[in-house]
Amino acid sequence: MCGICGFATLGHRSGDDLRDQRLEEARVLVSAMARQIEHRGPDELGVHVDAGGGMSNCRLSIIDVAGGQQPIVSEDGAVRVVFNGEIYNHVQLRQDLQAAGHTMASQADSEVLVHLYEEHGDQMLNHLNGMFAFAIQDTRSNRWLLARDRVGIKPLFYARHENRVYFGSEIKAILAAIDSVEVDEEALELYLSLRYLPSPWTMFKGIRRLSPGTALGIEAGGNKIHEWSYWEPWRSPPAGRDVGAQEAADDVRELLSDAVRLRLMSDVPFGAFLSGGLDSSGVVALMAQHMDESVQTFSIGFSEDARVDERAHARAVSDHCGTNHREVDCTADRVDSLPNLLHHFDEPFADPIIVPTHQVSQLAREHVKVVLTGEGADELFGGYTRYVRDRSIQRLQYLPSPLRSLLAAAGQQIAPGHAVSRALNMSMQSVPGRALSWVSAFEDEELRQVRSIPPTGAALRLYEQIAAEAPRGNDLETLMFCEQRLRLPECMLARTDRMSMAVSLEARTPFLDHRLVEYVMWLPHRLKVDAGEEKVVLKKALAPLLPEATTKRRKQGLAVPFAQWTRHGVESSIRRVLAPERVASRGLFQPQAVTRLLDHWGAHASRQSQQVWSLLCLELWFRLYVDGPTGRLSEMTPLSEIA
Repeated sequence: MCGICGFATLGHRSGDDLRDQRLEEARVLVSAMARQIEHRGPDELGVHVDAGGGMSNCRLSIIDVAGGQQPIVSEDGAVRVVFNGEIYNHVQLRQDLQAAGHTMASQADSEVLVHLYEEHGDQMLNHLNGMFAFAIQDTRSNRWLLARDRVGIKPLFYARHENRVYFGSEIKAILAAIDSVEVDEEALELYLSLRYLPSPWTMFKGIRRLSPGTALGIEAGGNKIHEWSYWEPWRSPPAGRDVGAQEAADDVRELLSDAVRLRLMSDVPFGAFLSGGLDSSGVVALMAQHMDESVQTFSIGFSEDARVDERAHARAVSDHCGTNHREVDCTADRVDSLPNLLHHFDEPFADPIIVPTHQVSQLAREHVKVVLTGEGADELFGGYTRYVRDRSIQRLQYLPSPLRSLLAAAGQQIAPGHAVSRALNMSMQSVPGRALSWVSAFEDEELRQVRSIPPTGAALRLYEQIAAEAPRGNDLETLMFCEQRLRLPECMLARTDRMSMAVSLEARTPFLDHRLVEYVMWLPHRLKVDAGEEKVVLKKALAPLLPEATTKRRKQGLAVPFAQWTRHGVESSIRRVLAPERVASRGLFQPQAVTRLLDHWGAHASRQSQQVWSLLCLELWFRLYVDGPTGRLSEMTPLSEIA
């Protein structure tokens, strides 16, 4: 696990040389970029520069700790790579490449990439099982290949600026080179709707996020760059997939077990996040089967609100699996670190779960360098309660549309925002519209009430575009597909990546092994959500491994105790940050509308809490990244001390 950064020079010819002074300038620049992301890999720094560009790797040594220094270079020096992630099938790939005549100098998985590129060119991507973002420089053909893993576990950003294409694992590495702070207005609207930025947008105009399963080719001599998708399993259904429940459960258990086995490769201590829910518990149970020693597990809870504290369930699973278990309590004072946490995203990111995720990552890093997580199972197997609720909303569509409109309007007058009124309104939306409504912070009508400029409907257009590619016309599958393509990589996986890498901890996700993803994608939807039950086939698959109480209990999910945090002083900090005079000076929102929202939130910490948190994180981002030097906020300033 590492951080990578660098740049490719456009317009130069293969074989060109640079004067020593120019080389030193390039080395200084790439080193400055790398210093911005050294938290991702504090063990070792590698830098290379030449006429074609420069690259750097901040290494977190996991495999072949003594060897594997990056950049890795081919035998003849013509191909080199910097790499972030893990290639889980590197042992088999190594054997195949050696049989084909390639010579390996280390046991590192990163070295496989160089020789795989020599053997297969861009088609190398089809051979990889892993989480990765990498950059390959081929001096023979004067081109570069950048790529991101299939489901987007690892991030990669890039920007074309003047005669260079800059890239980095985090945006801050690119900002060290081009210092671009112009806000992308469409991205701002998307953020307010979604609470995160989807691919390919970033909040910075001119800086793009490489999409999951996508590669970027840079033809340096021809001044050309182009993107293409190398993994789109939803476009080609496999043959003979109409399997029964028991067969599917057996297949899922076998695929997940092998995914866990592959992700146990490590030359350093490792463990697992354990919430006590089905997903992380299943991963821990399979780890216990594959390991000789006890699994080290880590949990977080909230003593301020027993309703969202799952530690008792985690302990029960720990006892069942015989793990060496540790836990930590997340209290309201942890919110003080919010500016520092947002600094690791480089963008506004309004998921409050980053607070406990960072804390449990800190706990784990005190004992291990690698953890396995249950991330991705909800999106694959239909684990969110909204999938069940959406089935009920579909039944409302049998009522005549005029009657639904009348009932929804009456409900809004009697109880604004009530679940029944919202359900009636959603029943009149398209499937993409409902998919967006389930996860949005601000819908367009709400944005009109708080924004200084009207929304353009950017989020709905994005959801309509993704929904059009869904593998089946079924409403449930379309909802899940939108989440898999949008929210999973850039919200769920992003928060785990940034918060774990902030403390130099590697997080691995067995549920997102591409073989399992491809299998589950085409299972009948009745094996995912059926008759009010979520994750049908996964529960059946994990039942032999876990206590019945774990597989039978309703999904709780990681949540934060907003109401309790409010009572412990967080609200006063937020009111200071979003004071009317500050809102007015920013010019993005109506101060009176924001004040009304804060007043309403104090009484009803639910949907309004998402909206307030979104505005808070946006304002903090402006102060961290956009405001001039005199007004810029240090990421180390506690929230409680911000005026």
